Amino acid sequence: MKEKNVILQPAKKNRRKILRSILQLIVVVFLAVVLIKAVFLTDKRFAEAVPLNNKEGFIALSYFGVSRNDSPKYVSKKNLEEQLTLLEKQGYQTITQQDILDFYQKNKPLPEKALFLSFEDGRTDSSIFAQNIMEKLNYKATMFTYANKMDTRDHKFLKPKDLKLMEKSGYWELGSNGYRLTYINIFNDKGQSLGMIDENNIPNKTTIEYYNHYLMDFIRNQYMIPSETRQEMEIRIKKDYKLMQDIYQQEFGKVPKAYAIMHANSLYNNMDPLVQSANDKEIKDKFLMHFNLELSAYNDKDSDLYNLNRLQVSPYWSTNHVMMKIRQASNQNVEFKIGDPAVAQKWHTVNGAAEFDQNKVILTSAPSSEGRILLKETMPQQYNANFTFKGNVVGEQAFYVNYDDKTNSYLRIALIDNELVVSEKLPASDIVEKARFPLNEIKWNEEEYAFNKATVYTYQDTQKGSRIVEEEYPRNLTKNRVFNIAVNKDKINIDVDNILSETIQINPSLHGSQIGFGAMFSHKDTSHEQYTDDIYDTLIEDILITDRKDQTIFTNQYTNFEKVKYKGTTLFNHVVDFFIETF
Repeated sequence: MKEKNVILQPAKKNRRKILRSILQLIVVVFLAVVLIKAVFLTDKRFAEAVPLNNKEGFIALSYFGVSRNDSPKYVSKKNLEEQLTLLEKQGYQTITQQDILDFYQKNKPLPEKALFLSFEDGRTDSSIFAQNIMEKLNYKATMFTYANKMDTRDHKFLKPKDLKLMEKSGYWELGSNGYRLTYINIFNDKGQSLGMIDENNIPNKTTIEYYNHYLMDFIRNQYMIPSETRQEMEIRIKKDYKLMQDIYQQEFGKVPKAYAIMHANSLYNNMDPLVQSANDKEIKDKFLMHFNLELSAYNDKDSDLYNLNRLQVSPYWSTNHVMMKIRQASNQNVEFKIGDPAVAQKWHTVNGAAEFDQNKVILTSAPSSEGRILLKETMPQQYNANFTFKGNVVGEQAFYVNYDDKTNSYLRIALIDNELVVSEKLPASDIVEKARFPLNEIKWNEEEYAFNKATVYTYQDTQKGSRIVEEEYPRNLTKNRVFNIAVNKDKINIDVDNILSETIQINPSLHGSQIGFGAMFSHKDTSHEQYTDDIYDTLIEDILITDRKDQTIFTNQYTNFEKVKYKGTTLFNHVVDFFIETF
């Protein structure tokens, strides 16, 4: 027998164990140093003396959580740093809870570009990955927490000793999301009542069709009839606020000034009036301000201290998406991120905003309209275009050929809600659809599930079954689509993912010689979502435009060296993320 089983070679097996242990130890030590530096060895924040001349209002941004790398649930550390750094560059300065109180109660002005920054759910990773960014920018934020998470062994959530240290550093203030995150009046997609379940014990969320939060309604039975009296409801809600109050008083000697109820937008809008009255009394008794809404980023001088807005930033938004939301809400002059200025010079931004970052172009639409960029280089009669669309499935990602800016005419090849749609616009005419081709179905899992189902509903609603039709996709679901397009004088050959291949005739009236890309939100009705976003990002990656002699007209593809470097960095990040999740 020439080869020996490893099991029969104890020395070799032990060597592997030792090497594996050493590797694990190195990674753990590395992570420990990072955590200690990020959380425990912070410099004391210094207060900047800035002019106070803003009597109009302030921006409020909120993040549910921060992850080391890209995540379907939490904003990445990289994106958080990009967004806050761009705001700081434009002169946005963070304000405190007391600044807000003084603004509304004493008419004290704020900095010209005032920003209230907050993180919700009291997550440890938010503190770890945001701390260095806060120090670098000298920013201050509020950490909203759930009181009952402080008395558990769940290390995903910050404990009182951590929060006290954070407050002492000067970079953080304490806020509250309340006592608990618990769902009530839950119904699955079969119309069956699941009662009340704590968020950590929720089963597969894709099967949950309706739910509410603990403070948002009466406790109801399987027929959505209240199973408690008004007095019992009021006692239950009062007890929840009292439990919250007791924990903060015990651990910090005070209740935070700021509150952000879960879920947002219901109080003072569509909540049962009796439940609303019970919450309103407790909130105004225990807090000095309340960020109740998540519909906008702006609070003006006439806003109600107990009905304030904050924009909850979605993980899949680009930096320019956040800037566009701020501009939309406040009408302030906002600067967009450009990326590589040398590459940006080769393109003309017709509408929206475009960021040129290594092998990517991130194109962001303006609200309710299309973002569009055009390559300044004139195209020959025959050329090839290769690129990958990596935007959200629900939306419109377009490629333009034979574009004539003077007559606003073109041929448009677009991905629209997982269909390939080809349209043309002739001079002095409206756009007309020429062809439509369905693409293969996209499978998605619970991690990519972000439908908003916390709402007001009746028993009849719960019995209608799932609100998700078979061909409907979550708005945050992405899908890579590789395009290979050959443009000739009279026709265009389109290949998508080496699966769909079609030839489209080009109308001889289309004389334009430019190409471009477009990004637009979807007009599709999504009844399961209470509030849809009218700003859209498309990610265009690995663009290569060549003539028929294979001479490059434009490319942003990685060189071989850059590709190796990127793969190596990605592998390292995956290894570190594995150890973070495992240990």
